[in-house]
Amino acid sequence: MFNKFSSLPDPKERLEIFNLLKFNLALCRCLAECLTLTILIGSFGWLIGRPADHIPPLIYSAPIIGLALFCAVLPRWLFLVIQSTLPADFGLDPRPAGRRLAALAAREIRWMSAAWLLSVLMFHLLTVLELRIWALVVLVIGAGLFFLDAFKPRLLRPERLRLPLEGEVSPGLEQRLDKWARQLGFKPWPIRVTTTPSPYLAFPRLSGFGPTQILVIPENAPGAFTPRALNLMIVAAAMEGLVRAPLRILFLRGCALAVAVPVAAMFISIIGPRLWLYPLVYNPALILLVWLAAWMGLALADFSARIVRRDLEVQLAAAAAQILKDDEAAGSARATLAVKNLEEEDPPAWRDWFSTHYSRPVFMKRFKHYRHLNKNTVPNPPGDA
Repeated sequence: MFNKFSSLPDPKERLEIFNLLKFNLALCRCLAECLTLTILIGSFGWLIGRPADHIPPLIYSAPIIGLALFCAVLPRWLFLVIQSTLPADFGLDPRPAGRRLAALAAREIRWMSAAWLLSVLMFHLLTVLELRIWALVVLVIGAGLFFLDAFKPRLLRPERLRLPLEGEVSPGLEQRLDKWARQLGFKPWPIRVTTTPSPYLAFPRLSGFGPTQILVIPENAPGAFTPRALNLMIVAAAMEGLVRAPLRILFLRGCALAVAVPVAAMFISIIGPRLWLYPLVYNPALILLVWLAAWMGLALADFSARIVRRDLEVQLAAAAAQILKDDEAAGSARATLAVKNLEEEDPPAWRDWFSTHYSRPVFMKRFKHYRHLNKNTVPNPPGDA
């Protein structure tokens, strides 16, 4: 689909087109998801009336909710398929088209099955509980999923992990990490390598929260980064467990949950009766109102968390470079990311701000700023060049 762009002879033009396509596809997918939910809310609300009294709500609601969710995710699937072809056409994903689509389909089917079960449960609760009690129950369920995602993320987002092979991680670095963690009163983080396929190269990261944290390294990272750059990124990721900033990310996600549930209750109690001719409690389309509110909350949480994490990751990289006394490793890491992911090292401000793909925008500019602050505010230790 994008082969005519990927074969352009000018590398700068090819890079610009790739990033524009990536940004526009992601933005269009978000708009399509919101528009689809909005249209389905109105259409299902007018077309589906009150069922016969002898039919239990759980029986008639399950197939209708399944149909609504299927219609809601069709545009999403279309954009996901198109987005999966983009990195393949530009040479970032060597997997055959069949394997890419199979992995995408398996993930989306799992997601849709869970969404359907949760939606049927929420609708059934709405038929037997008052709205305020329902909102409290949904808030408790959401908080439970929220903490489960924080402390046991692989239960909700399964990924294949393995122990590092010999030579993938420096033994000396593992010993230093264990030493730092024990000195600061932390349990040393187990290091695992994820084999989940991804077309993009990523930094090592911490998965989980608190005592359940593990340090996850992408399988393609050891072969892509120099040992010095990989060591710096591992130290920067490990330092995230030593600062309080991740609590800000959890707080932002919690705020989004606290906002999404009242918004859903407001949609149901105020907007629904004004749009629909039939009694609201008998119309499974109200679950789409809940999903629209949840979509808004998730979008707010993702956008807010990315703003916090972008600044945090650059500060941690600057601190890791100071600990390892290796400023050049930061430049090497950022240059490798830019080359492997076809990223712009200095993207336009509008694309840097809104895109989900620029997790470390204008990296070197910020890194030098924080490095300058560290030099001016923290005395250099003896022997630090």
